[in-house]
Amino acid sequence: MKKILNIAVASATTLMIIGCSDTYDSDEKTYTSQTAKSMGSLQREVGYLTDATDEMSLYTFDKDTLFPTTTNCDADCQKIWPIFTGSNTENTDIMVFDTNTSHLAYRQHPMYFFKNDTTIGDVNGDNIKGVWHLIYAPTGTNDTQTKFSSAANSMTQTYLTGKDGMALYTFDKDGDDESICYGIPDAKPLGSCEARWPVYYSADLSGLPAGTTASDFATIDRNLTKALKDDNGDVLATKQTTYKGQPLYYWFKDAKAGDTTGDWVGGVWHLIELSAQKTSTITPSPYTQEAAAAGKAIFTDPAKCSSCHGADGQTKPLGVDNIIAKYGDAALIEQKLRDMRDNGNPNNRNSAMVNVASGLSDTAITNLSAFVATLKK
Repeated sequence: MKKILNIAVASATTLMIIGCSDTYDSDEKTYTSQTAKSMGSLQREVGYLTDATDEMSLYTFDKDTLFPTTTNCDADCQKIWPIFTGSNTENTDIMVFDTNTSHLAYRQHPMYFFKNDTTIGDVNGDNIKGVWHLIYAPTGTNDTQTKFSSAANSMTQTYLTGKDGMALYTFDKDGDDESICYGIPDAKPLGSCEARWPVYYSADLSGLPAGTTASDFATIDRNLTKALKDDNGDVLATKQTTYKGQPLYYWFKDAKAGDTTGDWVGGVWHLIELSAQKTSTITPSPYTQEAAAAGKAIFTDPAKCSSCHGADGQTKPLGVDNIIAKYGDAALIEQKLRDMRDNGNPNNRNSAMVNVASGLSDTAITNLSAFVATLKK
């Protein structure tokens, strides 16, 4: 799985859009983002490619050269990252790119093992130095030489999203702070790159997701002479947001939050991974959508919360300058409520709030915290 790639810019005339029907091997589970609507993150549970014989994890290397495919992992590097060899089959997604070594590539990305992976399910090479990544391939792209990891060894990947939780992508052929994805004059709209991969831009990136900082993002100007235009001739996107120098896009076939069908399209489009870990090691969050629904019933009870905090949590309660919706962190909200319930009023808290908290069970506090966290604007 490529995170961010630094590859020489290819000619726009060589742009290829393929693989539109990709779907993923694992059932993807999405979770509600607790960040600002303009930028956020979601998670998905997904399998990764292994070799078919020993079922050992396969990786890609960001520093490899693509178009044409070339490995930049030299002999010393390959002592740590042995190459995955094989032969050509009917599946063109997995092909030999170097006939001298029979080194296999997945959609033009050379594949490797990691020497410290010794058991099925080991993923010790993932994200080493930020340039080695597991391959979260769509279903149907493996052949007799590869297979997908089992459900027991699946990964939970956190990826970057834009408005309303829609996945964001980068394009391998873009340059640093430069997009080559544009409309094609006189072509049908959906035949152009920019129509298939709508540009992402937001002037306000407040409330960034965990794992990112403001310095990761910037704005570039689009080439207005190449950009897609509407029926009136007006340019649809004049600016574009970048992440670590790479322009960001949506994928036109993603219909709802949690869709990630644009990942690995053509071997050149990728989700922006913020983190990944074995699903089996993750403690399930108690702040589920079901918990938030139960918490809403508590919050909207005038005798409990909404009469002071407002139905949207944006009202200053009883003259106190503390808007409850500002937190957006369910764990922090729960900590405050538990402290209020268990420790009473040592800091001159409002007695009405302390009285409400004192009547809440552990489950009610968890549910209430889950809902209040969704109120952050």
